[in-house]
Amino acid sequence: MRVKRSVKVWGVAAAMMTIVGAAPARADERVVARVPFDFVVGQRVMPAGKYVFTEQTDPAVVAVSSADGEHFSFVLTFADSSDDAAARPELVFDRVGTQYFLVRIVGATDNVRGIPLTDEMKARVVDRVAVALDSGRN
Repeated sequence: MRVKRSVKVWGVAAAMMTIVGAAPARADERVVARVPFDFVVGQRVMPAGKYVFTEQTDPAVVAVSSADGEHFSFVLTFADSSDDAAARPELVFDRVGTQYFLVRIVGATDNVRGIPLTDEMKARVVDRVAVALDSGRN
């Protein structure tokens, strides 16, 4: 009996080490910005305010939450490139009519995530606006 119990304990320990070892090597990237206007991310309208953007374990998924925790959304993204070679960390919005749509998140480590707009929406874009990230990346 003692041998079987020892084997079970080592089996559980090995499984736990495998799970821990499977965790991502880097911490989730997290950026903070104060957005001065209401905006659309995914299918949600978010009011103006301070927001935290957190890349999840799968970099295609970004969580967007207001600093006060009242507003929250996940958005699917794709790897993108910046319009200029020395991009500064920022959020990029396209204005369609009177609404602003989040279309790009440029992180501090050259991590650029795009958020797709439909072709119909792209054809109606009237302006592009960038919002700088807060310098204190929390």
